[in-house]
Amino acid sequence: MALVTWAEALPRLVGERSLTIQLIACPELSRADIAVLRETIDDGKRAAYREMLVERMLEEVIAFADDPGDTGLRARILAWLLANDRLEIRFAFAGHVDEPGIFHEKIGVFDFPDGSKVAFTGSANETLGGHKRNYESIDVYRSWVAGDADRVAIKAEQFDEAWRGEAEGLEVSRPSQALIARLKAKAPERLPKPKPLPRPDGAEDPRWRHQTEAVTKFLEARAGVLEMATGTGKTRTTLKILERLIDEGQIQGAIVSMDGTDLLDQWSQELDAWMLKSDRRWLIYRHFERHRELGKFALDPERAILVISRGQLSKVLDRLPAPQRKSMIIVHDEVHGLGVPSLVATLKGEHPKFGWRLGLSATPDRAYDDAGNDFLREEIGDTLFRFPLEEAIRRGVLSGFDYVPLEYELTDGDRERLKAVYSREARRKAEGSPMSKEEVWTELSKVYKTAEQKPDVFRAFLKSRPDIMKNTIIFVETKEYGNALLETFHDYTTRYRTYYAEDDRDHLVQFARGEIDCLITCHRISQGIDIQALENVVLFASARAKLETIQRIGRCLRADPSNPDKRARVIDFVRPASPGDRFPNADQERCAWLTELSKVRREADA
Repeated sequence: MALVTWAEALPRLVGERSLTIQLIACPELSRADIAVLRETIDDGKRAAYREMLVERMLEEVIAFADDPGDTGLRARILAWLLANDRLEIRFAFAGHVDEPGIFHEKIGVFDFPDGSKVAFTGSANETLGGHKRNYESIDVYRSWVAGDADRVAIKAEQFDEAWRGEAEGLEVSRPSQALIARLKAKAPERLPKPKPLPRPDGAEDPRWRHQTEAVTKFLEARAGVLEMATGTGKTRTTLKILERLIDEGQIQGAIVSMDGTDLLDQWSQELDAWMLKSDRRWLIYRHFERHRELGKFALDPERAILVISRGQLSKVLDRLPAPQRKSMIIVHDEVHGLGVPSLVATLKGEHPKFGWRLGLSATPDRAYDDAGNDFLREEIGDTLFRFPLEEAIRRGVLSGFDYVPLEYELTDGDRERLKAVYSREARRKAEGSPMSKEEVWTELSKVYKTAEQKPDVFRAFLKSRPDIMKNTIIFVETKEYGNALLETFHDYTTRYRTYYAEDDRDHLVQFARGEIDCLITCHRISQGIDIQALENVVLFASARAKLETIQRIGRCLRADPSNPDKRARVIDFVRPASPGDRFPNADQERCAWLTELSKVRREADA
């Protein structure tokens, strides 16, 4: 992606026909790539693996070229530069075998027709974080300035040495001619130009008008919850609210809080990008995981936004007096998470001191938790606006889906596990430490979620539908249950990975890139990873409450610009009614709901 982004700036430089560019770049190495290079002893095999990394990166650029958006435009610019002999590219790898890394040198030389030269060196970090938070510098040397000529000559020789592949500790290779030819084939006849930005008064896509409606509702109420389905733009709606409040001088500071490092990272990046594109000069602080910037924000919160994990929120609130909070907004993403007992105890009465209070969630109601729901209403407010899954599908904001329920029965082993739960409940009661209803329900539900017959049912289904293992996320209850399924998956694809708590997040990124077909996980997949091509979700496990199911199926309902007719598929496991049942079981309730939801179709006038 960095290579494609770099190409975007070049059209303004290549108007002069004689201008050519030589570029040395390095593919980004994942932890898995580093491990392979470290463990590969044979020089030939190591070189072959490096060539594969180069080809993988350029294959991504080739794929990007078909994207109708900004990323595709940048890729086509790169293809045009190559096809018109304006750009020659080579790839470099640091040669240290024990600790293979990336070629991170940043030097460049400009050669002018009159023989003069300009050389530069420095740590120009092109990430948003680099622009906003890092201390960056670039040293520039000019051949016509006394004292600079020697430095220019040294930098030019360093580049030429690397270009020739003669630099010590550096392995330099060229991409294959076949791959370059494929990239050139994507080149348009004329140099692509970015489309002009839409006029501020231009009409927005009517499918997304719910965001404007939500903004209006919130600004009128000043406090409350926006209930919007996953993938319908809760973050974008919040940014529109912040824009209005900041530009009108209604707020002097903001706090954005939620749980989960992935989601916190996503919000930080969104706020960085939003602030960078505007003329607002607000600071973005972080206080989660390795970031520790709470103190800086508390010291001077004016014109600043703090992104903070919910568990740390009380620490900053203790340092913000009530008068200061009156000119601030507090935002809770996944606001249902605010209602857990530990936060109810530490944050009760803290939110009404803020001038503005915003909650976001696809499902703000906490199932079977009246106390938590009361707390949310007292601290944040009532639900002001709803844009549910059904309406999002009708309007074409989300794709529709087919629902495939697979029936399973309990085995004797499952029944023994259920009996064991009831025995444990009776024993605990006799000992004077009775299990709570929640404990009993949790243990019973775990038996159903890990039912022994489900893998056999899925194997039989795969025989008739092997395509299900492509672009698929499989949700299981436990790592052990998921690992027991791997042998079955191996019969249909080797391009699968697990994504458990201890697994490398690279597996999730690889899945998002299309490098693997299938991901097996216990997690709710982070909204920070966009997987538009995801087509199938398999629910070996899902909670009785709708919250978890909505979050799990929501990933595959994202619209895919490259596949406007996309229709997703949800495969579920349903236990039929048993003799004597007075009420539908949790599986049957979920089946009835998803069956009705799958009947929703896009409507032209929605």
